[in-house]
Amino acid sequence: MKLLAKIEENNYFLFLWALCLIFNIITFLFIYYKIIPSGKTFALKFNVIVGVEWYGKGYNLYQIPGVGLAITALNYSLSRILRHKADFLAAFTIFVTLAVQLLLLFSVLFLKLVN
Repeated sequence: MKLLAKIEENNYFLFLWALCLIFNIITFLFIYYKIIPSGKTFALKFNVIVGVEWYGKGYNLYQIPGVGLAITALNYSLSRILRHKADFLAAFTIFVTLAVQLLLLFSVLFLKLVN
């Protein structure tokens, strides 16, 4: 019974990791097809109180999904290390990564509204 529960649990976790990667790909494709970054200047950081804080080349928008991919890779390796020692922390890394990917996707959506 424990082996069957462990297999189902791993498939669930693999689904969540795949979902994180799908959100990262959606973020990248949204930048590529909807914002269409080029050499012209774009707003890279927007603050509600001050307004646009950072301007830069449109190609710098690709750093957002790049950072998300780096966080996903780091948390995946951390989860693989912790899964035998601390199950809760291993599961927590998945949910933190999913939250980060969603925040990055929403940040790109809001940057589209500003640009």
